[in-house]
Formats: sequence, C-alpha cells, structure tokens
Amino acid sequence: KFNGYIIDVFIFPLSRDDEATVIENISTCVLNKLVNSAQSSDFNNLVGMSTHMIKLKLLLRLGSNEVRMIGIWGPSGIGKSTIARVLFNQHSHQFQFSVFMENIKRLWPRPYYDEYSVKLQLQEEFLSRVINQKDIKIQQLGVVEDRLKDKRVLAILDDVDHSLQIEAIAKKARWFGPGSRIIITTQVKSLLNARRIDDIYEVEFPPDDEALEIFCMYAFGQKSPHDGFKELAWEVTKLAGNLPLGLKVIGSYFEGRPKQEWEEDLPRLRSIL
Repeated sequence: KFNGYIIDVFIFPLSRDDEATVIENISTCVLNKLVNSAQSSDFNNLVGMSTHMIKLKLLLRLGSNEVRMIGIWGPSGIGKSTIARVLFNQHSHQFQFSVFMENIKRLWPRPYYDEYSVKLQLQEEFLSRVINQKDIKIQQLGVVEDRLKDKRVLAILDDVDHSLQIEAIAKKARWFGPGSRIIITTQVKSLLNARRIDDIYEVEFPPDDEALEIFCMYAFGQKSPHDGFKELAWEVTKLAGNLPLGLKVIGSYFEGRPKQEWEEDLPRLRSIL
C-alpha cells in the first residue's frame, strides 16, 4: 500500500542484468497506478449520481471475496457510461488492478469475420490497459486467465453489444482473483442473461425535478433556471423526454443565448422532438 492505495506491480520477464530497465518499469507502474487512482472532482455536480452509487454499492458487495459480475443496463443516452465512470473513480483504488474499457462496440465494430483474431485483439488491449504497458502481443487465448487469476481486479466493459466481447475478456469468473468485480454496461439485456449475470442495475429515466436540474447545469451552469427562464426551461426539459444525453445536448445549445432566441427556437424543437 502507498498513501492508502493498493499498488501492485505487474512486470513481464526482463533480463536480470538490466537493472535500470527493471527500476524504470517499476517506477512507471507505480506512477501510473497513483495517477489513475486519484479520485476526480469532475463528477461532484452530477445530478442524481449519489443515488446510483448507493444502489450499485449494494450489488458490488465490496466486502465479499467472491468474484462478482454486474450488469448496468438501459437505453442509449440514459447515462450508463457516466455511472460506470463514477463508480470506477470511487472504487478503483481498492483493487490491485483496474481498467475501464470504453466504447467497446465502436472500437471493435461488427461483423466479426475472424472471431479468434478479434478475441486476441480484445485480450491484447485489455492486458495493455490493465498493466499500463503499450502494444502487448499475445499468440494464443488464455493469457487473461493465466495473468489475472490470482489478482483482485476491477474491470468495466463499457458499451458491449456482442457476446464475443464478453467471452474474450471475462468469459469465466475464475479468470480473476478473489474479490474481483467485472461490470458490463450494455443496451442489450439478453447478453447479460445469456452470461447468467443476475445482478443487473437498470438505469431509469430521472424524475422531472432531476431532469430539470440536469438541463440547467448545461444551459445555465447551475441547477436552477435564471430569472425569467423557468417556464422555458421546463418546456425544453419535457421536450427532451428526460433523457440525460438529450438534456445535455440541448442545454449546451441554449447556453448563453438570450430569451428571445429560446422563444424563436421552441417551435422548431416542438416539431423535431
């Protein structure tokens, strides 16, 4: 442990004679771990996030040594990735290794003509991120299990849309050491059911008051409308259907605009949305 954080160095075999390389490798691993473990304040003002964290903490059961696989499920734009980011920020320092694999379906788009090759690529990228070492190359599958089966790992697989992506990185719970947590965000609930992931957190639309706060954070830089904008803000929030991504995009569009422009744009928004 270092300053309250768990630091575990993962080094591939090096020449025993090359002490300088060994020392540099260790220093880099420790520095990367400390940098990645530092909790960010960027998420402090996210509306409704504390409620999500309380509910997810019950599913995580961080005091248990069992390996737990958890799904975060909901429609596009509902905030699954943001919730996973906050979760990662809060708890990654409690694990020997932690990795956030973002936008998996965009980085490895379908169709998959050579599934074995795609699995190799996914495992290479996963291990590279886990141990902070670029351009790792593996010749055959099974390396994830071999390297991490005795390590406590927090792995977040974000925006998964195909079972192959899970099979490549986290097919079996025994691939990871005691106390590991594997979290999968997806729009496809059947993927979680097929992997027998029973602990699924469904991200629901925020209630009206929280939706208004989300919109106002992007439109006004605060959780409430400026004077004279309350009715306009409420209408735009309802037009966005309380979808967090929509609230963010439309709120950013109206940021800094005078009331007259809001009123001029509302008819167009009504017809589009």
